[in-house]
Amino acid sequence: MHIAKQAMNVAISKLNDVVILDTAGRLHIDEELMQELQNIKQNVKLHEILLVVDSMTGQDAVNVGEVFNERLGIDGVILTKLDGDTRGGAALSVKKVTGRPIKFAATR
Repeated sequence: MHIAKQAMNVAISKLNDVVILDTAGRLHIDEELMQELQNIKQNVKLHEILLVVDSMTGQDAVNVGEVFNERLGIDGVILTKLDGDTRGGAALSVKKVTGRPIKFAATR
């Protein structure tokens, strides 16, 4: 959380319009990391929380989306590696479970 606040302060001092806080590699089953995300949300003014999901994870993408939405209240989903018909199910399922829009889809 300290690093996120520090990054925001530097961005504001340099008059940056956009700051992306990337917390890559978080697992929904790791309680300590999920708590860290909640702390960031409570202490840093965020405009939007986007969950990036690898479509190749299949049905587990749904589990990830559901837990992240419950714990953080995501605003949207970004799907990567959406380059085959079999992976389209993850997109539909994540949207259904979270009730949040898919804001971007990529094939890589």
